[in-house]
Amino acid sequence: MARILLVDDEQGILNTLSIFLKTEGHQPVPALGAKKALEILEQQAFDLMISDIRMAPMNGMELLAVVHEKYPSMSVIMLTAYGQVDTAIESTQLGAFDYI
Repeated sequence: MARILLVDDEQGILNTLSIFLKTEGHQPVPALGAKKALEILEQQAFDLMISDIRMAPMNGMELLAVVHEKYPSMSVIMLTAYGQVDTAIESTQLGAFDYI
């Protein structure tokens, strides 16, 4: 069972991902936006972070850069409904484990 931090600016997406991951035996913790995710990371440890890319005011790429610097051993998967090659390349350069 993995502790997974879920980051998105849409509550519905967080709810759906949380339900799915719970049924798979994981322990998801939702964070509504990047700022909330950073607050949670200060208090708890995670095996994995799954983050949306398009968020405001701090987007997922900015969050990824901070997380990779502060928590280099934590894997990160970036999610987006707007797949672009340059975004995929940038996310892996910033330390993402995968891009979906």
